[in-house]
Amino acid sequence: MPQKRLTEGYCIDTCALIDLWRRYYPPDVFESLWQDIEGLINNGNLVAPKQVYKEIERQDDDLKDWAQDRRDMFEKLTIDQIETVSEILEEHPQLVDKEKTSEDADPFLIAQAICRDWVVVTSEQSSSNPNSPPKIPDVCENYDVECYNLIEFFREENWQY
Repeated sequence: MPQKRLTEGYCIDTCALIDLWRRYYPPDVFESLWQDIEGLINNGNLVAPKQVYKEIERQDDDLKDWAQDRRDMFEKLTIDQIETVSEILEEHPQLVDKEKTSEDADPFLIAQAICRDWVVVTSEQSSSNPNSPPKIPDVCENYDVECYNLIEFFREENWQY
């Protein structure tokens, strides 16, 4: 029998939402997938920091409209999460462009997952070059935070389409 994961939910990255909506699983084709995603959102088990919302709203499209209708899933960070963002950026300063720190959701997403003990869902892949800036999966690994791509997320939820 599969072992139940001890965490309750997921913190989802901008790129995962973009890949879900715009690239691979549009809601007009994958209606039941989006119903399942709505279920997680409605149960409070799929969240993102407000910074993810800000990244999404840069494009004026259907995903922006969808996100506007689900603003409750995009949370303000707690004091603990803000302190964790500072720690992440101190340890991994190359995670974000220093001039765009407040515009980049990555450290906020990771901090949210660390403080909740939840899983990060992202479409980013680990950096294969140790001299390149770290990616979300690299930083998650450093903090022992589980990090799933979309297929791993679907499998964890036992979703089949």
